[in-house]
Amino acid sequence: MKKQLITKALIGSVVGGIAVHLITLLINYFSTGQYLVCVPELTERFGFAGAIVFQTILAAVFGMVAFGGMCFFDIEKWSLLRASVVHCALILVTYIIVGLQLHWFSFDLIPILIMSSIAIFIYALIWLIMYASWKREIREMNRLAEEYKKDADTNEN
Repeated sequence: MKKQLITKALIGSVVGGIAVHLITLLINYFSTGQYLVCVPELTERFGFAGAIVFQTILAAVFGMVAFGGMCFFDIEKWSLLRASVVHCALILVTYIIVGLQLHWFSFDLIPILIMSSIAIFIYALIWLIMYASWKREIREMNRLAEEYKKDADTNEN
């Protein structure tokens, strides 16, 4: 399990880095009409290079938490609901912390609630898509197992 956690966390750091930079580009485009690598407040605070480094580190942490947290689904004692809720909560808390540090939204309650709602909606949408995919795969595996069983029974007789 530790090896899986480390592997997922490392993959997540790369994916998180890419995702956070894309999110920042989109946020800047929709708020200022310009494609900026970092939010202007972050650039003012750290300078251009420092802002990119800071953003990249937080992006890697966010990705590590999101992907590493998928190990909750591997805990056999946990139900799918429990693993999903804990994983979503972990991502949400990390998202709020990273979003506030990167100036994606302000420290006011309303923007935090709006961004949290968006994050939960996106999580739920991804979860539903994955659930439907897993369900289809399981149905196909069961069908193949039934075919195999019928073929084995036919060959024995």
